[in-house]
Amino acid sequence: MAWASAVALTVNDISRTGISADYLTMVAPTATHGNKFLNSGHEFLRVLNGAGAPITVTITPSVVVDDLALPTKTYTIAATGDGTGLDDQLIGPFPKTWEYADGYIWVICSSITTVTVGVFRVAS
Repeated sequence: MAWASAVALTVNDISRTGISADYLTMVAPTATHGNKFLNSGHEFLRVLNGAGAPITVTITPSVVVDDLALPTKTYTIAATGDGTGLDDQLIGPFPKTWEYADGYIWVICSSITTVTVGVFRVAS
């Protein structure tokens, strides 16, 4: 399956002791099979679109109920500088039911040029 070949993203923990935004890992998304991250139910995906056109982020849940797969969830990330501020979005948290058997959430970005992604977990 393609999700098994997705490149894992590092999860950044955020706690009450604080962390500088300069130390939070943001990387270019992977084109071929997308990315994945380990889900505890407290993670947020940050997508920053530096492109001049909107992009789509697709998350494909793994769950099948009564032989029906949950539909994919898509998010539109606005073009940079469009004035709405929606070119930098946090998405999540993600239900445990969306993850695959290995505990990962699968994410694909429609474009990877001048786009960065990062995963952040609110530590309890």
